[in-house]
Amino acid sequence: MARATQVGTGLAAAILALGLRPALLAPFQLVSHLHSSVPASQVGTGLVAQGFRVSGRVVSVAGADSTPLAGTWAVLHQVSLRGGSPVDSARTDRGGRYQVRAAVRDTTTVYIVSVTYAGIAYFTAPLHARRGTSQGTAETLAVYDTSSTSPVVEMAQRHVIVRRPGADGARQVLELLVLRNTGAGTRIASDTARPVWQGALPRGAIELEVGESDVSAEAVYRRGDSIAVVAPVPPGEKQVVVSYVLPRARRALDLTVDQPIARLNLLVEDSAAQLVGDALERVESEMIEGTSFVRFAGNDVVAGAHVLVQFPRGRFSLGNLWWVVVALAGAALAAGLVLAWRRTLPAAASPLPGNPNVIAAEIAALDAAFEQRPEATPEERAAFQRRRAALKARLEELLSRP
Repeated sequence: MARATQVGTGLAAAILALGLRPALLAPFQLVSHLHSSVPASQVGTGLVAQGFRVSGRVVSVAGADSTPLAGTWAVLHQVSLRGGSPVDSARTDRGGRYQVRAAVRDTTTVYIVSVTYAGIAYFTAPLHARRGTSQGTAETLAVYDTSSTSPVVEMAQRHVIVRRPGADGARQVLELLVLRNTGAGTRIASDTARPVWQGALPRGAIELEVGESDVSAEAVYRRGDSIAVVAPVPPGEKQVVVSYVLPRARRALDLTVDQPIARLNLLVEDSAAQLVGDALERVESEMIEGTSFVRFAGNDVVAGAHVLVQFPRGRFSLGNLWWVVVALAGAALAAGLVLAWRRTLPAAASPLPGNPNVIAAEIAALDAAFEQRPEATPEERAAFQRRRAALKARLEELLSRP
């Protein structure tokens, strides 16, 4: 059955950037399909004199039972990249069935049907008037009774993208929240002081903005240190997109989970970011549009869990130290660094530097020197690996300090 949903280009782009599984894209087929299949130069050029007829059915759901909804208005909307508008309407018959028609079929647009029940608007999934077709059948549209007290709206998924620091040192953060209503009715807010759902923001988050998603921006707001949603949430899932800023003074993403989360996914555009604690696990890095992100994830994250990801001091990058790396690598080669490994094999390891820049440069120098020794003995190779591992561990330790 189709469910109540709204769509927006901002969220479609955000979901694609997050790299989520295709199932999550279902509510956004409208926008993603328009963007992927209709070049801007062709918008408005697919008009066909033959119309497009849409038929469907509306049912009222109560618990496990559903009954046809008779006498309600079904409104056909035609939507393109330039906007949308209603083009026809009809009342449902005793079986909950309807037929509506667009006088002119446009292959560059999609069509959706809306029904308003108990003050809540419900929308079908989009239909495309493909070439050679003059009619389509919408999924059965289910509507529900409402309640301001139950059921509880849960957080099914929380996906967080933390960008690298900008020129001012602040980090932009984008979140996709997937809310779930597992009950048999639509949860509504009696007023803005009693949201249908709210969830904690990371500490120090500022400049909260609401993106285009399943709910209108006016239905999402900041309430103290939390995000609050007052939009209706019917059975099923709703996606909410927000963004905010972690100022330069915040050296970490610090979040105390205030409710169970079935899936928490955190991507950080910083290879030196360090996870503290065991609320999440570090998994493989991901490339999104040519940018590498470190990913931390967890399933069934419990309320009270502390998610802490620390950022390195400054804008540390090996790329910014190319001159140090080259200089040290050259010096190491000139001094016969590999021969020094052989001479010091029985001795204790030399003290580890305390400067991250120096450690990074020494690692690069070791790598450069070892590449020049393809005939290195097993003892030399083991010494190299031990020293490199110790330097890497020391670098991670220094970068994780607040």
